[in-house]
Amino acid sequence: MNLLARHHDDGASLRELVQASGLDRTTVWRMLTSLQYAGLVDRDVHSGLYSLGAQATAWGAASLGQSALIRQCQPMMKTLARLSEDNVFLVLRLGDYSHCLHLEQGAHAVLSFRQTVGETRLLGLGVASIAMLAVQSDEAVQAHHARHQASYDLEGVTHAQLLRWVRATRQCGHAYRSTAGIAAVGLHWNLGQAAIAAISIGASRTRLPQGRATELAALMRSQWPVLGSHVELRC
Repeated sequence: MNLLARHHDDGASLRELVQASGLDRTTVWRMLTSLQYAGLVDRDVHSGLYSLGAQATAWGAASLGQSALIRQCQPMMKTLARLSEDNVFLVLRLGDYSHCLHLEQGAHAVLSFRQTVGETRLLGLGVASIAMLAVQSDEAVQAHHARHQASYDLEGVTHAQLLRWVRATRQCGHAYRSTAGIAAVGLHWNLGQAAIAAISIGASRTRLPQGRATELAALMRSQWPVLGSHVELRC
């Protein structure tokens, strides 16, 4: 299931799953057949590629409301909101999209930020999702933009712009965006073998210039040990 989750967007062939798992072909085929029967795996009739099924997606969606991830991250988020006096977001990647799970507001709360909780947005249209997108190769970013070019065109985001944001994130070690009077800084981390999440801090543009973004990124990293040893923090 972890292997399928990693390849969910494009799908994985039986041969790829055999090679990646180290299991023999018959064993992998039998496992996939059982998972298909349970609705956890889907096989495209044309390409023959496997991906997560509807039941796996339903389980994931059901867990978003009061997920263990929120409970695990909330103490750290409260600390960050208190120390920064700004607004701390928890965001989870869902395929080509990001989903805002939780918000902790600091002393300098921005009321409009409350509307983002529960919102799903295309990767690259928010600082946390830029941080998550930056782990992909330039080729993968290009393919992602091509899949959703119509949506990006509506937002006025070109492939060149998206690639600049991604490369700047890799270079700085954190994502930073400032637009329409609002600025934010974000970092992502791996959840186990298949999922990616991110924490971001948002504020008014005057409170969060680019120089302060580096300080807040360091503050976020300093709080990461409270998430546990299974978390791998990356820029």
